[in-house]
Amino acid sequence: MGTDDGMENKRRDYYIAQKLLEMQYHEHIHYNISAISTETFPIVVCLLCGLLIFEFIGLRSLQVVTKQKLFWIYPDNNSADIQEHDSSNVKPLNTFLMNEACQENQNEVFSEFETIQLLFVVKSHILNIGKREAIRRTWGNVKELHVKTVFVVGYLQNMDTFADFETKRYKDIIRMKMEDKYENIVYKTIYSVLCLSGLNIKTEFVHIVDDDRLVNALNVYDIAMKSIAQSEIAMIGFMVYLSRPDRKETSKNYISWEDYPFLYFPSYIIGGTILTNMKTINQLAKAVEYVKIVQIEDVFIGMVATAFKIDMRHHSGFSPFKQPVHLLKNTLSSPGYETAYLLLRDWELMRRW
Repeated sequence: MGTDDGMENKRRDYYIAQKLLEMQYHEHIHYNISAISTETFPIVVCLLCGLLIFEFIGLRSLQVVTKQKLFWIYPDNNSADIQEHDSSNVKPLNTFLMNEACQENQNEVFSEFETIQLLFVVKSHILNIGKREAIRRTWGNVKELHVKTVFVVGYLQNMDTFADFETKRYKDIIRMKMEDKYENIVYKTIYSVLCLSGLNIKTEFVHIVDDDRLVNALNVYDIAMKSIAQSEIAMIGFMVYLSRPDRKETSKNYISWEDYPFLYFPSYIIGGTILTNMKTINQLAKAVEYVKIVQIEDVFIGMVATAFKIDMRHHSGFSPFKQPVHLLKNTLSSPGYETAYLLLRDWELMRRW
């Protein structure tokens, strides 16, 4: 019995000692965690803030001029010179020649119109004949406003006959002397701006839009009247913030680190939703010469606007996604109209709603 009692006492002492060790261990760990929380919290906060600053520095790094790359040239000086004197003494990065870029005389496209309330500049692929015809029958020809619609298309081999016929029949097409492919959309936008500025078009507002959109022209004009004064240099559209370059080589939006060595794009208005006035168009026409071209057209225009202090304003009415028919009456525009049939159908449904 004595032996059994001794063993039991040893077990009890061992158990108590084990529990005491566990309690001390947990108290030690808890103390260390508390110490880490209280002593290193400011350090953790500083590290997180540093990370955020590092991320956001990509937005500001566009203003850094390096010996290897110039994304824009002295924007502060150029912006003031162009706004005040409509010119600059700084040698531009880019040279654009309208005569070499366009096949037709642009004056003929605008010869029948003296004053326009809303000018639609539609970027269209040359093969999208049906889309252009549907636009002419719908939002591109509303009767309640003095509107003018012009289509900017590229060149494809063996398409001259069809393009000539459409151009002569409607007199609303500006044909570029460049292959009609995705990488050249940025040049469609650039030369559209240069064309409008060079001809000094008499229009209250300009809407640069894609041919896959349904546009509620009356709503667009109403927003323009309320939001953009003729004396302002400003653009309205659906804005994108904190957008990263696509580094996947298989993507159509791929852009290399060599072409764009920054973490983020500046804020920009998505393609097909730019609403502005002629004063801004004239500013853009000068400014595009001083900003390095990237192949993503809405990003490029955003870079130009950022460099030359052109005010960009967000409006959610320019939807980035296709809207249900019952909502179209209250929107400004909706994408997703890949066929003429869809546009004609939804236009009629919207007007009846």
